[in-house]
Amino acid sequence: MNKGFYALAIAISLLLHGALITAITYGWEASSMPERKAMPKFVQAKLVTIDAATPQKKLPKKVDKVQQRAQREAEQKRQAEVERKRRAALERKKKLEAEKKRKAKAEAERKAKEEKTRREKERKEKERKEKALKEQLAKERQSSFDEALEEEQELLDANEGQQAVMSVAQAIQQRIESVWSRPPSARNGMLTRVKINFVPTGRVVAANIVDGSGNAALDRSVLTAIRRVEVFPEVAELAREEPIIFEREVRTTILNFKVEDLRQ
Repeated sequence: MNKGFYALAIAISLLLHGALITAITYGWEASSMPERKAMPKFVQAKLVTIDAATPQKKLPKKVDKVQQRAQREAEQKRQAEVERKRRAALERKKKLEAEKKRKAKAEAERKAKEEKTRREKERKEKERKEKALKEQLAKERQSSFDEALEEEQELLDANEGQQAVMSVAQAIQQRIESVWSRPPSARNGMLTRVKINFVPTGRVVAANIVDGSGNAALDRSVLTAIRRVEVFPEVAELAREEPIIFEREVRTTILNFKVEDLRQ
């Protein structure tokens, strides 16, 4: 239909151009030449096909409806697969972020628990040390107090013991001197030093000269006087009441016997 229309339009255009050329030619010849009887002219029209000169629009290719539906379905499937992959990737991303948050929360809770446990341990350790220090100070104070009391008691006991020893020593010496018979060769100023060993009953088990006077008769007279007394009740009483003092101070006693009251 389009081809016929174009052909008709071209034919009409050619006819019009031919008529116009004829009229011009005819008019010019009529003016320059004597009037002649017009001869009829005939114009032969020829249909020219200008398919090659005029570009024609390409008609779209006919596509099979089944093929179109298959293509649409394939495109829909492709888009659906792309969407599925996008959603799957988004879901994986969400899961990874959720897992990351969960692990971070668990790690924070673990660290907080460890910190709490550490602080509690430090607090208990501090309390234990403070308690131990208080107990130690209390023990030291009590020990110092007890030691002071003990030292004071020992001092008192020592004083009492010393007094007791001195009293016993004086009693022993007095008993010995009461029976001591000085030999004629004795002189004032002579000194005999004697060591006496007692048993808890107050009995003398040994007597020896530690430092002689230089006068054998005087030294023998001191030993003879000791053997005469033999038993000392004061020693037995001290051994019974203060056994420690007896063992430490009296069991072995050293006495000095000095001649002072002779008339020369």
